[in-house]
Amino acid sequence: MDKLYQIIKKALKISHNESKGFFSLLIVCVIALTLLYFPRMVILQNSTIDPSDIRRLDSLVVILENRDMSNMNHALFLFDPNSISLDSLLLLGFPKKVAKTLNNYRSKGGRFYIKKDVKKIYGVSDHLMDDIYDFIKLPDSVVLDRKNNTKVKFDLNTANIEQFKKVSMIGDVLGNRIIKYRDILGGFIHKDQLEEVYGLSGNALRNLKSISFIAGEFKPRLIKINRDSVETIRNHPYISDLLSEDILRFRKINSTIESDKVLANFKSVDKSKFEKLILYLDFQ
Repeated sequence: MDKLYQIIKKALKISHNESKGFFSLLIVCVIALTLLYFPRMVILQNSTIDPSDIRRLDSLVVILENRDMSNMNHALFLFDPNSISLDSLLLLGFPKKVAKTLNNYRSKGGRFYIKKDVKKIYGVSDHLMDDIYDFIKLPDSVVLDRKNNTKVKFDLNTANIEQFKKVSMIGDVLGNRIIKYRDILGGFIHKDQLEEVYGLSGNALRNLKSISFIAGEFKPRLIKINRDSVETIRNHPYISDLLSEDILRFRKINSTIESDKVLANFKSVDKSKFEKLILYLDFQ
């Protein structure tokens, strides 16, 4: 042992006591390394990996490598496939390639008429379709001319009860209610006015909007605000009882309401309906 101390002393050029301390420290390090790595080596040498586990791990790697990250953390919301943006499609869970395919289809003049039309886009899986089906702002089906197998569209302002009843989810009650509202309104200027008909569900509205139109030359029946009776004026959906009384009072004092700018100053005017109201008024 003294010889070993002498070797260390000469090699490191240290004192005899320092060589003893160095040797003790060296022994401690060897023991520590042995305790740290020996158990791990024993475990690795004695453990075996099931081949089936290896196959499972390999399969998981393949799945993760091929997964489209655009499908992760997706959100669901109402959308129209005829106008939705590419980014919103990705947010809904569409794979990037499928979203681009849908966008290319639209850019070439393609259009979706019913919900199931979305499934025609290459790459739209059954799972994705199940997720988004209830959020597609399109009808489930359309009325067809069985003889010619073509979509039958009708004019909202001339359609009768039988035509309305052919629309999915619209029967006698709703059909008559639409016609009655159309009559007191003076005709529909925009399809969104259908939302003002009491009792029309979201699906019924979408079905009706998809197979109806408003003729470009259509002109609504106007209220002669300076000549019609207060009863006629009051019956219009956009005119409240209070506003009709204010109109009559103003006519008695000032004779005529010259323009929509004058009417806009009435405190009883419903600002949310005013822009629609003036389209039904005749100030002559």
